[in-house]
Amino acid sequence: MLVSDKYNELNIGRNKQENALENQEIYHLFFQKHQDVVLILDLEGNILESNDAILKYTGYSKAEVTGPFDQFVAADYQEEARQKFALAVTGETVSYDIVFVSRTGKRVDLRMTHSPILNGETILGVFGTARDATEFKMFKEKLSRTQKDLDFVQVVGNVGNWEYKVESQEAHWSEQLYRIYGMEDPEKITPSLENYLSMVHPDDINEFMETCMSAYQTGTAFSIEYRIIRRDGRERIVHEQGNTIVDENGVVTRMIGTVHDITEYRRTEAMLEQSEAHAQMIFKNLNEIVWSIDIQNKKVLFCSEEFEVVCGYKLEDLIKSPSLWDETIYHEDSKKILLIMSEIRKGNEIFEQYRLLHSCGDIKWIDVKAIPTCDAEGNLIRLDGIMWDITDKKKSEEKLHKAAFQDYLTQLPNRRRFEEYIEEQIAFHREKEESFALLYMDLDRFKFINDRLGHFVGDELLKQVTERLKNRSENQFTARLSGDEFAICLPGLKTLDEPVNVAQQIIAILEEPFHYGDYDLFISTSIGIGVFPKDGEDADSLVKNADTALSYAKGNGKNTYQVYTREMNQESYRKYCLERDMRKAVRKDEFRVNFQPKVNVKTEEIIGAEALLRWEHEEWGNISPAEFIPIAEDSGFITEIGIWVLQDVCRQQKEWSEKGFPIVPVCINISPQHFLKKDVVEAVQSNIAKYDIDPTWIELEITETSLIHYSEVVQKTMTSLKEMGVKISLDDFGTGYSALSQLQHFKFDTLKIDQSFIKNVPVKSEDSVITKSLIEMAHGLGLDVVAEGVESEEQLEFLYQNHCDHVQGYIYSRPVPGVEFEKLMVKRFIQKSQ
Repeated sequence: MLVSDKYNELNIGRNKQENALENQEIYHLFFQKHQDVVLILDLEGNILESNDAILKYTGYSKAEVTGPFDQFVAADYQEEARQKFALAVTGETVSYDIVFVSRTGKRVDLRMTHSPILNGETILGVFGTARDATEFKMFKEKLSRTQKDLDFVQVVGNVGNWEYKVESQEAHWSEQLYRIYGMEDPEKITPSLENYLSMVHPDDINEFMETCMSAYQTGTAFSIEYRIIRRDGRERIVHEQGNTIVDENGVVTRMIGTVHDITEYRRTEAMLEQSEAHAQMIFKNLNEIVWSIDIQNKKVLFCSEEFEVVCGYKLEDLIKSPSLWDETIYHEDSKKILLIMSEIRKGNEIFEQYRLLHSCGDIKWIDVKAIPTCDAEGNLIRLDGIMWDITDKKKSEEKLHKAAFQDYLTQLPNRRRFEEYIEEQIAFHREKEESFALLYMDLDRFKFINDRLGHFVGDELLKQVTERLKNRSENQFTARLSGDEFAICLPGLKTLDEPVNVAQQIIAILEEPFHYGDYDLFISTSIGIGVFPKDGEDADSLVKNADTALSYAKGNGKNTYQVYTREMNQESYRKYCLERDMRKAVRKDEFRVNFQPKVNVKTEEIIGAEALLRWEHEEWGNISPAEFIPIAEDSGFITEIGIWVLQDVCRQQKEWSEKGFPIVPVCINISPQHFLKKDVVEAVQSNIAKYDIDPTWIELEITETSLIHYSEVVQKTMTSLKEMGVKISLDDFGTGYSALSQLQHFKFDTLKIDQSFIKNVPVKSEDSVITKSLIEMAHGLGLDVVAEGVESEEQLEFLYQNHCDHVQGYIYSRPVPGVEFEKLMVKRFIQKSQ
């Protein structure tokens, strides 16, 4: 038993020794391999033992790590290190930041902890552990920056935060929270639940309290939106988020939260939602097609479903079948596609438009942006792209182009396209040293048809004219410039006879009647011909000279053509000078009024006169009215001339009255332009008043042209004039615009039969019948009749036998100056001239 006990005691001792050795081995391993620096220091601070970690930070060898530990500490940290060590020697555990300096001078941030080594109450030495604080220091700096950023964001984002301690009921509000509530002086406001609740809108306070109490009772987070009333009385909307902090027993000890002023957000939220909805609608209706292709593996990575809708084929099918892709490309764009593919293979982005043939046969316009991706060797490996269906856009552009360059009625090129075309032809023919002809043409009598039968008939006539011009030849450019004005360009002339032949053909084909409904319409055309470069080396000159030739063709009786010559410009210059000088003539009194008597057929008494204008030009002498009146009408100056004549006649009447001469009404021609102006009544009235004459001494003479348009204006003007006592005559009745309805609708005093009928009576039976009918019709309507241009005894006898009231013509007197007419008025009766 004793031996056994002894054996057991020896085994126990052996085991304790083995355990101690094992523990010592574990301790040594832990000491040496610990990642932090571990030091064992004596009470003087000398290093008794250190692990290998210190070698890493200092760069010294194991043998060199001896002596005072603070020798490895940076000079600016040594004093603090000694102070902290002294505390550890007194039994206190201390931690502090320190910097070691390595053999190379490199500074290393460490976190040092000193702990006393105790044996009972005796301090044997000091443990020192130093951990690399580089990352910790960086973390602290980052944390500091984050805190500053957070403070800044809180100001910028208008977000404040609060904290509430439940037990002590103490509260903390951030500075931004004070700003949100409109508190300019935080020191005067004590953060408290009572003050907080005082700023909640009365209508929202119950919900606010219920939400907060529920979070407090359940220890959960909460979120609420409510209104506040700032100290300045303004109402704001805030969103508050809060949370509860509980202790180990689950009891809520603190509540924290943030308050965000979302007033502006809520005000704009509806607008933003509307914008978002609008954006969504736009996005859903966009025709963008997005695709991505793995070029090397000929695989579609992604493709919008809309691709098949636009192209009629799946992208996969086009990639797998190059021939199908070739068939899909519109033939006119094949070369463009080759250039596009060449750029893509070079790695260049492209943004192009081209056409595809849809599987149904439709032509589709697409806009493509392709973005290639190449490998390091420059090989194309992937192609991404966006595609838009722009077919409708192209159709709209085509319509706009037509609207800009095509006449809406005839579908011919318009003036704008004509001007571009002429420039193109000039450049082309100049380079080729060739000629081309420009035919300027105007439809004769179109205005008459358009005015008399209406615009629908006129439009149909223009369409039929267009068809005839187009059918004549395809080797011509035809444009409608305006109204009844056309232009034809004949490129590549071989001889100068070609445009003449074409002009003759056009005149011939337009002489044939046009048919519309029950109407057979007859028109003719006048054509002016200009040839490049002979008649103009630039567009302006060529067009101007062709237009000049057209004017001559119209002046030569119409329904003919005229080739431009240089002499025409000389006559054009005369017209220009006359237009310029007639304005001076009014100021210089170069115009004069002559008077032609109107004679009673039965008694040969002078019952009136017609005022006829004459012009004594200071350089060219007498200018015929047939020459300067059309120029005045074209330039619009006829109105000023008409006012001058009116004023001069009123002056003359006043003068005759003062001299005691017998007074007869004087008839004044008023142009259609003047008669349709609102000031004609005022002009007559003011001159009658100015010269204090009897309104019955003035008679105004208008032509049928004045009646064609603006019948309401004409009727109103005539009524005003007749109410003044002024008589009105209808001149040149029967010359082409006559309509019996005009005589019924407009109340004239006198009807004047044009001399074109009178000159052929009684020789020509047709004119005799017409003249006789006109006299009878006028008398039936209660009108006096004046026959113009009576020159022979036979004409006068015919008019006498058919009861014409008055005549006017050379058979009695030419137009004479005022002083000669005075002598005729004194006699009152006049004899036929010899």
